[in-house]
Order: sequence, then structure tokens, then C-alpha cells
Amino acid sequence: MAYTNFTNEMVDRAEENFKKIKDSIKGLYDILNICIPDDPVYLEAGQENIEGLYKNFIELILNDYGLRKIIKKIKSAELDVNITLDELMIEEEL
Repeated sequence: MAYTNFTNEMVDRAEENFKKIKDSIKGLYDILNICIPDDPVYLEAGQENIEGLYKNFIELILNDYGLRKIIKKIKSAELDVNITLDELMIEEEL
């Protein structure tokens, strides 16, 4: 019985993470539209990057075998999950 609860909790958590990722991507898209509507070059570049991010994310999660291999590499620190954005460092403790 505990295994079923654990499984259900993990599925719920994954669904919530997916929803939050979608909300974040939508939020970035909205910010671009608000901040640089008069500069179509930057607006289009930003939109293309956000769309590419989402498409690649979907392709990644649909590639079950490859995703499992990537997860193992992340857990063994073979792949770095941290991102540096100018002076901001986004770090994830796994």
C-alpha cells in the first residue's frame, strides 16, 4: 500500500512540475511581449528561444530511454545542471 502512495505522490509531483514549467515558459513569453514589443528582432529571437526550449523539453521527456540515461548522468555528476546567466547562477542541489 505504501508503494502505491509513493507512486501516486511522485506522479502528482511530476504533473505539478510540468505545469510549473509550462507556466514559467508562458510567463517568459508574456514578459517578452511587454518589455520589447517595439523591437521585433529581439522579440522574435526571444520567442524563438522560448519555443525551442519547450519543444526540446517535450522531445526530451518523450525519449524515455535517453531520458533515463541522462538522469543517471546527472545523478552521477557527469552532467552539470547549473546555469550561469550573467551574474546570476542557478544551482540545483540533487
